[in-house]
Amino acid sequence: MKRVFRPFWSFDIKKTESWLNSMAQDGYNLVNLRTVTSLFIFERQDSHNSEPLYHHIAYEKSDKNPLSPPLERDGWELAMQISTWSILRTTKPARERKSFPVREGLIKRNRNLLYLFGGMTVYTSLTTILFLLLSGLTLFQNGMLTIEVNPFWLVTLTLAILLWTIAPYCTVYLYKGNKRFL
Repeated sequence: MKRVFRPFWSFDIKKTESWLNSMAQDGYNLVNLRTVTSLFIFERQDSHNSEPLYHHIAYEKSDKNPLSPPLERDGWELAMQISTWSILRTTKPARERKSFPVREGLIKRNRNLLYLFGGMTVYTSLTTILFLLLSGLTLFQNGMLTIEVNPFWLVTLTLAILLWTIAPYCTVYLYKGNKRFL
């Protein structure tokens, strides 16, 4: 068993699919995916089966089957389904496939996350600018800025740093990942 932690794996699906394909090529078969903890669990497979596998990740909020009859006829199989996530695989290379799974649910999900993290980035930027502006005006007007000594400032500062780093990173990463689909 091999366990691999991949944070933000769902932000760039094509990159994750390529990684799954390379793991399959190295002889590791995906056994489980823990979406909440971003943990991929692989099992070493026999080296006798050297046929390459091509993975496709789908996201659908509804209960409809991700594997339609045309996909099944084209050689796709359901590797696993975990809540709203489905991982399909085939042995056919892209040039030989006649049908591909739909990406609509995935694009919509990532677009919503892009709006969320983009909003967080704008909010964080505006509150930082406002804080710096008001602090500068206070120092310029009175020349004195009083900050209460309180351990909760550490919590506030930690949350601010997390927001300043994670929100813009996720916004850019989601934008680049969604751009590949369009």
